[in-house]
Amino acid sequence: MERISTGISDIDKKIQGGFPVGESYLLTGEPGTGKTIFGLHFIYNACTEGKKCAILATEETPEKIVRHGKTVGLDIEPFVESNQLTMIRVLEKRIEGMEDKYANIITNTSDPRNIKYTIPEDVEVVVIDNMGTFSIGEELNVFRDKLDTLIYLFSESNWTSLIIMDATAHELTHRISEYSSSGTIRLMIKENPYTGKMERFMYIPKMRDTDISLEIINYSITSQGIKLSASKSASKTNKLI
Repeated sequence: MERISTGISDIDKKIQGGFPVGESYLLTGEPGTGKTIFGLHFIYNACTEGKKCAILATEETPEKIVRHGKTVGLDIEPFVESNQLTMIRVLEKRIEGMEDKYANIITNTSDPRNIKYTIPEDVEVVVIDNMGTFSIGEELNVFRDKLDTLIYLFSESNWTSLIIMDATAHELTHRISEYSSSGTIRLMIKENPYTGKMERFMYIPKMRDTDISLEIINYSITSQGIKLSASKSASKTNKLI
């Protein structure tokens, strides 16, 4: 089975080499857990391997995402300038008209299904940051139908996508996005039972066609992005979930 790297080698080792190609994966987490940084790892590595990519930004501007990447050693600006990476900004009505020098396309949509038609057809890898925006004010069944349709359209194009969703929206929608995706990675900030300190943890409860251990993974955010720490026994840390 063909796989694509997450951009974080230690995580690749835990999921048999990376994400299976052509599927959509869900990344959830609270503020400060490094969701955008994870997405930057994924995009940066895919661009480095020569793949055409796209980032859809619904909250932070593309300019801020580019700047954020530079602070953790993931400079995506050259890929944007060469048009290998397309940055698409999804605007809310209240901020329409604001400019961003990195945004190739500026669009206005409340329906995530329309996202597919704003992405160049030759793209192979997509990151959506943040899908939670599209769940606001939607009934659960409507949001689920729209997300299922979007993921189906991505699959038809054989795009590998990372769909980022904030933890609040994920919980308010009763985690239904996990049923639509081919895999889920949860990022958390919890008290480490070994140290008594608040630390970052990662949990991978689902990854289709992949042998996963369900261990709780301790990680940190450094000047070079996300780095995994020594693993702890899942039986001793399962209360973190």
